[in-house]
Amino acid sequence: MVGNNPFISITYSENDTIVDRVNERIELLILVNEAMEHGGIVVLKGAPGMGKSTLLNAVEKELKKSKNIDIMREEFTPAVYNKIRNLNINSTKKMLVELDDFNNIEMLDKLSQQRVIDLLYSLSQKIAILIVENREEGIEKELKSQSKQFKKYQLEGLSKEDLKQVIINRLNSVRPTKSDLLDPFTEAEYEKIYKKAKGNPRIALLICSALYDQKTNSII
Repeated sequence: MVGNNPFISITYSENDTIVDRVNERIELLILVNEAMEHGGIVVLKGAPGMGKSTLLNAVEKELKKSKNIDIMREEFTPAVYNKIRNLNINSTKKMLVELDDFNNIEMLDKLSQQRVIDLLYSLSQKIAILIVENREEGIEKELKSQSKQFKKYQLEGLSKEDLKQVIINRLNSVRPTKSDLLDPFTEAEYEKIYKKAKGNPRIALLICSALYDQKTNSII
């Protein structure tokens, strides 16, 4: 089996058949809906490449089915502070502010960081805020002492079967005929891939990319 390496891109694209994190999506939706009802902050945490942004996309897609929800989504940068500070809150609708890559707050000095956190805490009395970050000790350390309406959701690695399906989906993107097999990888090789990646899809795709090149080049 020789073809273009389907693992070159280590991030999900629109052409990917994505393995749905059904339980995670439902659990996060529940937390976000609770925050929209009463105000609050939800922090979605996970290691880089674990699929936080993909899960956020899925949750946002569900929420957008409602016409009674305003959603503001931003990748966090220093300039976002002014956008949030000047936010126009519609009292007739529920509102969710999504801040992706919130670990970028570390670009700010300590005083500016505290201003951002204080602003988010103030807004969380009225609306829902969903923060996405990968720091082990991030904003929740500050929020625990301020907000009773703070919830953390830790995203763990994919199950062994789900990660296998991610790899098979990528292989099928270059196969003439779709299959449920891992070929050219063996089951033993997959066990090693899963163990090294610890369920992290980005790390698994990196490993698969190198292994795929080795295997296909040996066939030529």
